Amino acid sequence: MQVTLPIAHTSRIQREGSFEDGVTLKLVRPIASIVIPANNEALVIERGLAAILEGSAPGEFEIVVVCNGCSDDTADRARRFGSQVKVVETATPSKIHALNLGDQQVTAFPRFYVDADIQISAAAVRDVAALLGEGSPILVAAPRAVVAYEDRPFLVRAFYRIWTRLPYFSENMIGSGVYAFSRQGRARFDQFPEITADDEFARLIASPSERSSSAATTFTIHPPRTVRGLLDIMTRARSGMYEFREKFPNLSTNNNTDAGRSLRIIATSPSMWRDGPIYLGIMAIAKLRAHQRQRQGRSRGWERDDSSRQ
Repeated sequence: MQVTLPIAHTSRIQREGSFEDGVTLKLVRPIASIVIPANNEALVIERGLAAILEGSAPGEFEIVVVCNGCSDDTADRARRFGSQVKVVETATPSKIHALNLGDQQVTAFPRFYVDADIQISAAAVRDVAALLGEGSPILVAAPRAVVAYEDRPFLVRAFYRIWTRLPYFSENMIGSGVYAFSRQGRARFDQFPEITADDEFARLIASPSERSSSAATTFTIHPPRTVRGLLDIMTRARSGMYEFREKFPNLSTNNNTDAGRSLRIIATSPSMWRDGPIYLGIMAIAKLRAHQRQRQGRSRGWERDDSSRQ
């Protein structure tokens, strides 16, 4: 009889071996590590973990959930997945702290960083891992994003109908919720810096030619169910962008998005004229709120939408 064990869970066993009772032990090295920071994510943590593990082989992925500052049962729900998931708890309610703590717990590359409210499949992890293999010129990658907005209110649907047709979404690696580094890509920096927009940092640590989206697989973003929730996350995104530009002006040259081009696309596309004003209005309000936060010295505050987690 052969027993397969992931290397990550066999720290005291160094190689394959046979035992007197006829059992053969085979160690499996994970093809990727996955770090999931989770702050009070009891409503969605099982959904996300189930999506990753469904269809995966035992030990194929090394998964660590870092529960940071949780006051709910996120950790207990993650532990229900047994040895497939390692759970680490910290009292510090910080996503950046959780990312760095998770990095200390994992061993494999490529290395994925996945928000707890995101759904990504085993096939998508494999696909992106293949893009980031040893010797690949791609240093950071993600699956193609899909936004599940069909059952949202009209104004939220209108916003995302525009957002998903603009160059930032359709032509770029969208790191919002999922991104992965090759070994060489992760070597570009020591620790994640204290910054709100960790996904923007991950995207722009590489040049446009060094990052990629998978053409074959996707991950699912669950957007807010209310306009207020949408404004909250857009305000956070805009605030994070301003903070990023201030702290890392040299990396901003890796940004190949053009706001002017997006405006021209909306202005010259009749199919966008109904939803365009809604999109532009929400973005304008978010920009105004982000500037107010900056003036008040609250650029590192955290706007969270819980409606998408219901």
